[in-house]
Formats: sequence, C-alpha cells, structure tokens
Amino acid sequence: MTGRRRSLYGLDEDIRDHIERETQDNIDRGMTPADARDAALLAFGNVTLAMEDTRAVWVPVWLDQLLQDARYGLRMLRRNPIFSAVVILTLAVGIGLTTAVFSVVNAVLVRPLSYPHAERLFWLATYDERAKGGEEVVVSPEFAVWRDQATSFERLAGFFIDSEPIDTGGAVVQARMAGVTEDFWDLSGARFALGGPPRRGEEGVVLSHAFFERWFHGDAAVVGRPVVRQGTQTIVTGVLQPRFAVQLPPPLWFTRLQPAAIDFYAATVVRRAGPRALGRVFNVVGLAKPGVSMARIREEIDAIRDRETKAHGPFYGPPRLRVEPYADKLIGSARRPLLILLAAVVLVLLIACANIANLLMARGSARQREIAIRTAVGAGRGRVLRQFLVESAILAAAGGAAGLLFARTAIAVALGLIPNAVPRLAETSIDGRVLAFTVAATVLTALLFGFAPAIVLWKASVYDLLKDSARTVSPSGGGLRVRQALVAIELAISVVLLVGAGLMVRSFWRITSYPPGFTPDRVLTLRVQFSGLQYREQTARRAHLDELLRRAQSAPGVEAAGLNSDGDASMLLTVEGAPDLPREQRPTAILSAASGGYAKAIGLRVVRGRWLEDAEPLPVFVVNETLARRVFGAEDPVGRRICCLPWVRDGRPATVVGVVADLRYASLDTGSVSELFVDYGDAGLFAMTLAVRTTGDPAAAAPAIRTLLSSVDRTQPLFDVKPLDVTLADSIAPRRFNLVLFGTFAASALLLAVIGIYGVIAYAVAQRTHEIGVRMALGAQRRQVVRMVVGQGMAMALTGVLAGMAAALALTRVLTSLLYEVTPTDPATFAAVTFLFAAVALAACGGPALKAARVDPIVALRCE
Repeated sequence: MTGRRRSLYGLDEDIRDHIERETQDNIDRGMTPADARDAALLAFGNVTLAMEDTRAVWVPVWLDQLLQDARYGLRMLRRNPIFSAVVILTLAVGIGLTTAVFSVVNAVLVRPLSYPHAERLFWLATYDERAKGGEEVVVSPEFAVWRDQATSFERLAGFFIDSEPIDTGGAVVQARMAGVTEDFWDLSGARFALGGPPRRGEEGVVLSHAFFERWFHGDAAVVGRPVVRQGTQTIVTGVLQPRFAVQLPPPLWFTRLQPAAIDFYAATVVRRAGPRALGRVFNVVGLAKPGVSMARIREEIDAIRDRETKAHGPFYGPPRLRVEPYADKLIGSARRPLLILLAAVVLVLLIACANIANLLMARGSARQREIAIRTAVGAGRGRVLRQFLVESAILAAAGGAAGLLFARTAIAVALGLIPNAVPRLAETSIDGRVLAFTVAATVLTALLFGFAPAIVLWKASVYDLLKDSARTVSPSGGGLRVRQALVAIELAISVVLLVGAGLMVRSFWRITSYPPGFTPDRVLTLRVQFSGLQYREQTARRAHLDELLRRAQSAPGVEAAGLNSDGDASMLLTVEGAPDLPREQRPTAILSAASGGYAKAIGLRVVRGRWLEDAEPLPVFVVNETLARRVFGAEDPVGRRICCLPWVRDGRPATVVGVVADLRYASLDTGSVSELFVDYGDAGLFAMTLAVRTTGDPAAAAPAIRTLLSSVDRTQPLFDVKPLDVTLADSIAPRRFNLVLFGTFAASALLLAVIGIYGVIAYAVAQRTHEIGVRMALGAQRRQVVRMVVGQGMAMALTGVLAGMAAALALTRVLTSLLYEVTPTDPATFAAVTFLFAAVALAACGGPALKAARVDPIVALRCE
C-alpha cells in the first residue's frame, strides 16, 4: 500500500472511530442505537466532504486533479496503442531532426571556442582582392612589426598549416603540421601530457597525443630526442594532452589540404627584418586587451603600416588589411547554410505538429459523447481542456525522449560519414544547452497540437452531443474546416521545403556532371612534396619525378600515368601582337605544370591542336577553353604566342599548341577559371600530384602502386593516396551535407503531408457514410461519389500547393549561396514539384474515394 493510500485509510478509520464514540455517548444518554447513530452522523456532517477537505489540506486540489488526469491519459493511450505509436514516432522524427540540427548549430555557432578568453580573439590578415581566392596572409617581417609595436594586444601569434615528412624512427610519414610562433602556446591554452612547449627563441616540435600514440607507440622517451623533419633534426619538447585540440581554419591557398587534425606543431622563430624581405607567410590571431574594440585594433594596425611604409617603403605582402572576430573566421561561410537548415527543420516540426493535431482532432471527435457526459456531470470546460493538454504532454514527453535517441543516432551517423563537411562539426554533442532546447521544443509541440482538439470541442453543445442522433450526423463544418486548413498549411510548408530540396538537387547534378571524356572513377591520385637538402636543385626533383612516372607506367594494371602541379600560381598574360594594356587590366590565368601522360590519365579532352609532350624542346602552352574564350574570343589561339609573368623561359613568349576542355579536377564546385599548362620540366616542382589510370578498382590497386613508388626514396613519402572520384566527392562535402539534410527534411514533410491528406479525407468519408448512403440510394453513381471525394481532397491540396508556391518564390532566394548554376526561381524545379504534389495528392485521395464508392446504401441506412 502506498503512503497516500495509507494516509487515506487512516483518515477513514479516524472518522469511523469518532462516529462510533459519538454514537456510544448518545446511547449512554438513553437514545436507541439507531437514533444515536443518526445523531452522531448529523453532528459530524458530510463524511465525504470532510474527507475531501482533509485531503485538500494534505495534497493541493490542482495537483491531485492533475495526477488523476495523468493516470486517465495513460489508460487512454494504452487502450489505443497504434494511435499512440503513430503520434510518438511522428514526434520522434520531428523533435529528433530538430534536436540534431540544433546540436550542430550549437557546436558551430553558439558554443564558445576552446581558447581562453575566446571572445577577445581577433583574426588579422592582409589580402589582395585580385589574387586567387583572396588569400589572407601576413608576411613575417610585417608580423614582427605588429608584434613589437601594437599595444592593443596581450598576445599576438602567427601560424601556418602545411604537410611535411617526419621520420618517426620506423618510417617516414607525411604529417599534417602547424608552424607556430612563441606566443601561440599561451594564447591557445595548451595543456601537456609530457614535457612542455619549446623555450622562447628556440625551435622544437610538440606532438599531438594521437600522433604520439600511433607513430611513436606511446614511448615517453621520445621527449627530448631529435626527430628528422625536412631533412634537419629538431628536438621533441612535449606531447599534448589527449583531449587538447586547437581550432584552426584551413588555408585558402592550399586547395588539396583537406581539414584534418594537426599531427605536430613546430616552433617557428620570427625576427625583425627589412620590409622588402620576403620571409614566411603566416595566419595571425591576436588576444586583445580587455575593452579594446575591433575598430581600435584596425586603427592601430593601419597606423603602424602607414608609419613603416613612410620610413622603409611598403612591405613585400598583400596591400589590404582585414580584422574580424576569430570565431567568425573559423566558421567561415557555414553560418547561413546552418541557419537555413535550422529554419527548414523547424518547418518539418510544425508539419508534424499539424499532423498530430489532425489525429487528435479525429480522436477527439470520437470522444464527443465522453466529453459531453463529463461536462454534464459537472466538469468545467477548463478541466476538459486540461485533460487534453495532459494527454498531449504525455505523448510529447514520450516523443521527446525518443527524439533525443534519434538525434544521438543521427549525429553519430553524420560524424562517421562526413566529419569535415562543416567547421567544428566534430565538436557536436548533446550538452545541457541541447537538452534544454529539446525540453523547450517538447513543451511547445505539446501546446501546439494539444490545444487544437480542445478548441474545436470548446463551443460544442452538450445537449446536441448527448442526443441519440449525435452519433450519426456529419462532422461539424467548423471542425472539418480546421482540419482542412491544417492540411493546407502542411502542404504549403512541404512545397517550400521540396522546392528548396529540388533546387539543391539540380545544383548537385550540375556540379557532378562531368564533361565528355572525363571518367574519374578509375583514377588514383598520389601526392609528393619535396623536402631535404638533396632536392634543392631542380634537376634532382625532375629526376625523382621521372623515375616515379617510369615506375607507375610500367606497373601492372596501369593504363596511363601523369603529373600535375595543382595549378596554384596566378600569372599575368600578355598576348604577342595585342594592344599593350596597363598591368591591372591584363588577363590572368592559373599556371599548371603537367607531363605528357597527364591528359590521358585523367581523361582531359583536347579540343584543338595537341597536348604537351615530355621534354618539349621549346616553351609551349596548352590553354583551356575558358582562357581561349576570354583572351582570344572567336579567334583560334593555336599558334599565338603568350608571355606569362612572372614565369618566363629564356625571356621569350611561348607558343600555344593546343586547347583542352574545361575541367574541375580539384574541386567540383569551383567555377571555370582561365588555365594554361606548361611542361613540368619548365616549372618549379615542389609539390606534384601523380594521377594513375588503372584497369580496375583504383582503391584495390593503391597499396601495390604505393609500395612500388615509395621505394624510389623513402624520405619523400607519397601521401593523400585516394581515388580521384573520392577526392572530388570530398571537395563538395559541405554541399552534400546540406543536400542530405534538406532532402531528408523535404521527404519527411512530403510523407507527413500525404498522411495528412489521407487522414482528413478518410475521416470525412467515415463521418459521411450515412450521407453517402442516402445519395446513392437516391440515384448517385459511384463515379459521382468518387469525383465528390477526390474533388474535396484536390481542392484542399490545390489551396496548399498554390500558397506554397507563392511562399517558395519569396523564400528560396535565401538559398542563392547554396546553389550552383541554378536560379532560385528555376521553372523546371517548380513545375516538377507541382506535378509531384498533384500526383501524391491524387493518390492520397484515391483510397478513401474508392472506399466511399463501395458503400452499400442498404447497409449504411440500416446501421442508422
């Protein structure tokens, strides 16, 4: 027996004992036993009222009634398990998707950076808007001046990210490294498991814990020992703690360097040099002093630059200055897509709420007599409303708990499939803020779909509901109109989401539509980056590449092999015989060094002329179609001569010998740029990509090819070994992430909308069975009944679709930054979505319509 029941039992015993004592006293006074008991009861008063009053003192009335409503609601849900399961699953999907997206938004946009005093961190950079990609760097002489003269900062740190070989003792591996200046360790709040940072003014290496465990096998003796990197020895001074990881933006100028964890950090000492010294390029982040604004920082740095320029001449670096919060720089362009996705998933949750409200309204209509009886015996309308809200809260709580599990699963899947699609995506987790959001979403959804059935029944007449005929009348026009309006709203929201998903699908198709002749599915790419004193000379690098090519071409299962330099260098062009133009008006192009077999290896189609030959005797160029169109117009460029600065061979212009098709072989979502190719013997060869076309699966052939080529020189490891189609897919990971999520939202919305149409029409048919029977008894044909039912559903669908199309025309413009070669008002997408919704609405109406047409008028009338 529970404590509450024991208390009530004790109260009952006390009352009974009191009445018995009073009765005995009355008998002692000379009353008969019957009169004595009547007198005792009269003196005590209403026993039930006394118990209620006493219980109200022990437990507040509102809480007691709430507990009663909760128990009754649970019994009702157990009596309708299918209904309860449908509602809970619908909520689990809606709340789960919303929670998963919010957890990503929380990790990327809301949660503070892991740096100490992250709110005072600023990104400082110089840039040239004419350069490729608008690279933001600071040359080391200028960084030294800022560090020594700027008073707005507590610390100013520089870093650069690169990939370089390091000898771990057992093997030479190409590792992701960050070169950092002295103040980086304090600024980042670095925590060490072993050792510590290099001392000021000294160089050294700090290992990440994962790299330390994998390649040094957790041997603590590595701290204090030298390792060889880039052919020189450097002391390992420390190992970072396992959970420590700094948040650094990937470099814009190195398109092949995909986001990944840093393997080791190398201390870099920067000393003051002349302004015309080239030095090294850095990314710079500064910790501002408390109270210093971004405008104040910009003013001070501009003043330092002006003062140094007047005293010593301009620095050898980009001319313009940019200052912005470091968090904004780290997030990059991910803010807008994430907010769009969050808005989209909230729309899906609203559709789920509308669908559940429809289900509850249908269930509430079936409970009309129950509600009428409860009202007739004294239950107020407020008590009835609370009963509906309590039942909705129970459903919402179950759906919220299931949604939280769904969100955890979705996050794990996303992190496993596309961990680098969004900056800071790997930090996504279910924390206190996400839990609070889930609770708020659960409460809000309970209110949204809980009020709908109660409001519909609010003005219902108890007298009408209790009449015997109330079971057979058609549904009230008001209730049916509310349900139809909810479905129309569902459809409108679904149309907006489906149009957005359609536009993104069209963009994705445009991105991944390869030109004729380009088949990356059988191409393996391997990168090599020269380091060490033995490869300072161009001849040594060329000999190493020639040997790599020779071995790759002779490997079993290889059709062709070629080299390419990735095309990172931007050049100024001057066409021989063309009018002389000022420097700022000259055309520019990306210079790529390639071998003779590269075109065949990746399927680069020659449009006119020929491709390069190995060891060209004279300097020659091959240009792509974009360069030919922009520079030569309708003229044939083959045979024309171009001077390319700063690249010049023997001070002479080079002849164009061929034109190739435009090809995006590094990043699929970049537009076509002007590009020219030169023989790889005529360019600086510090980092090259080897492309190998295989007869079978390149991933299966990769280990053997890598082993064969690595034996040329173990100090120059091959890295980023992966099929070309995988590389291209990785280049559009953010777009694929957005498409998958948006497509999931749109598909969920479409499914919910179809269920909503079907539910409304099926319910209307069930409620109008008597009316349909009368119509058919009076001569209505089955096709007329079908037409009536389908017409009702299609009118509702048409209203929703038209409203959705109007909303989509206005709202899809926010997707412009997510689209590629597709306009936000693409007619083909809008037409396809309209046709799709017409088809699914017709299919949703078909089932109830056929059921209505099969109604037997005799049976329908007999039932009444």
